Amino acid sequence: MTQLVAVVDDDPRIRELLACELEDLGAEVLRCREGGELLADGRLDQVELVLLDWVMPGLDGEATLRALKGQAFQAPVVVVTALSDPRVSETAQREGAAATLLKTEAVDHLPQLLNRR
Repeated sequence: MTQLVAVVDDDPRIRELLACELEDLGAEVLRCREGGELLADGRLDQVELVLLDWVMPGLDGEATLRALKGQAFQAPVVVVTALSDPRVSETAQREGAAATLLKTEAVDHLPQLLNRR
């Protein structure tokens, strides 16, 4: 069965890069520009992995993590950020993120993330 992965990033280039790599690995991808778009999607309960940008207009990464936690969302959420700031990792982990990756490293980790289930 195909895994549904949500890629939430306001930068269309990053969103497409991650989405295309995931599709090449056999995943189905839900593309979202910000957290509110993810939360409003009717397929949220089918999502098995979320790749979440931290800094976005609208619902940012931290607010999205809180909202997902409030809905008892069970799938792993991996924060993918350009910020090399330990405070981002600490906050993300406290809010329920499974991991934090730098955007420059994310593509290399996609096969491992898909095989975590």
